[in-house]
Amino acid sequence: GYGVTYPGVSMPRSVNGVMYGLTKFAGVPSEWLEWHGHNDFHRALTNAIGSWLYGCSAANGSLLGIGERTGNTPTEALVIEYIAFRGDANGMDTTVITEIANYFEKEMGYQIPPNQPYVGKNFNVTRAGIHADGLLKDEEIYNIFDTNKLLNKPVSVGITDKSGVAGIVYWINHHLKVKVDKNHPGVVKIKEWIDTQYEAERTIGISDEEMHELVKKYLPETAK
Repeated sequence: GYGVTYPGVSMPRSVNGVMYGLTKFAGVPSEWLEWHGHNDFHRALTNAIGSWLYGCSAANGSLLGIGERTGNTPTEALVIEYIAFRGDANGMDTTVITEIANYFEKEMGYQIPPNQPYVGKNFNVTRAGIHADGLLKDEEIYNIFDTNKLLNKPVSVGITDKSGVAGIVYWINHHLKVKVDKNHPGVVKIKEWIDTQYEAERTIGISDEEMHELVKKYLPETAK
């Protein structure tokens, strides 16, 4: 975990230098080299990728990054980086990443941090109205890649006082598979209810269950 990939760093901290020295000066074949890193300084992934780029054929990973102390390089992160570099999944089914995360949570009782890339429940959830507005226009404006295709994890919105009417509309349209716009009177009523909640010092988000009840009340024609 102590290595770095910055240019000009001296040995032995230079990941690039170690790999280059082993392959070019020591004559070690690339296929004999395998990187094993830890995340003590938040560098597990960058160091693994740096080792790849400078001649190391393999990089160790662990599912969800679980490992000693601060953990190891997440296998799922290596998978996505590999695809980004090569432009091809090489036969890998990336939706298995989500299946693995679900297994860890449901069968093993492991709690994945909600903000963990690719596998956290908030990984591709926005609560900002400006982002939701972009999603309404074109998903590519906000979503960094096709998370539904690659991870079987469609982008979604969470509702708070920052979501605005755009967030409310996106939630309704995608949860209920309908098509309402930002000018719908029911949407305005829901927005007013939400604003009232936060004016009364609410500090948590609006749950999906609450949203379903609000839709039943203010947009009964769309409720299912």
